[in-house]
Amino acid sequence: MSGGKGIRARARAGAFGGHMWGRRWTSDLESGVTRGEAYLARKAARADRVLSLEHAGRSVRCDVDGSRPEPFTVEFTFAPLDAADSDALRTALRREEGGVLGALAGNFSDTVGFLLLPAVHGDTSYSCRCPVQPGPCLHVLAAAYIMVEWWDARPDVMFALRGLSAEHLGAVLRGGDDDEVSVDLEEALWGTEPVLPTVPSPQPAGLEDLLDAPVTRRLAAATTNDPLEQLRVVADLEDFLDAFGRYRPR
Repeated sequence: MSGGKGIRARARAGAFGGHMWGRRWTSDLESGVTRGEAYLARKAARADRVLSLEHAGRSVRCDVDGSRPEPFTVEFTFAPLDAADSDALRTALRREEGGVLGALAGNFSDTVGFLLLPAVHGDTSYSCRCPVQPGPCLHVLAAAYIMVEWWDARPDVMFALRGLSAEHLGAVLRGGDDDEVSVDLEEALWGTEPVLPTVPSPQPAGLEDLLDAPVTRRLAAATTNDPLEQLRVVADLEDFLDAFGRYRPR
């Protein structure tokens, strides 16, 4: 057992997680243990005993320092979004103040957060290699606390955790309605023959009018091959231009 070399918890007291939906998830997870067990798990998280956090697709893996020389490995796997929640998410994304790109960049409302949130019972599976099984052990809870703080820093990962790649997100936004035109979201935005906007009239007056131009998409594509990361590049450009437009020299 070796403490003090892991991920530092941001919450040094009280609940973990800055978002209402993240706190709801840890609260539901704690419902399966006693108050004493939850207290010990919080203490372990704040003692930096969660050594690592790795994300791949719909899974998150953490190593947690325990009572043995080698850390215990905790793994969470989250179910993909079901049809009902996909319909609700499509409606919610269309109403987001920052639009779909803003939501993909992590700037989404609690409504979207709760829709993306995997239910503890049914959408979340977890395992730990410690002998205290089944049920959420101290290591699972400690890893969960650090994970919701990771969600605070990277809320955009919620899309990946629920299996929403660019292709799947395109299907969600289309909704499969017969009266809607079928569009391949990834190809339309980043492919060899993207769907280009019409030239505005009058001609663009500044950089802010060029965000939808092919050069912006090519810039994003040159930055990364990941479609979701490309969407985030465009969203970052939007944020920059918005801040730049509001800048006034002193």
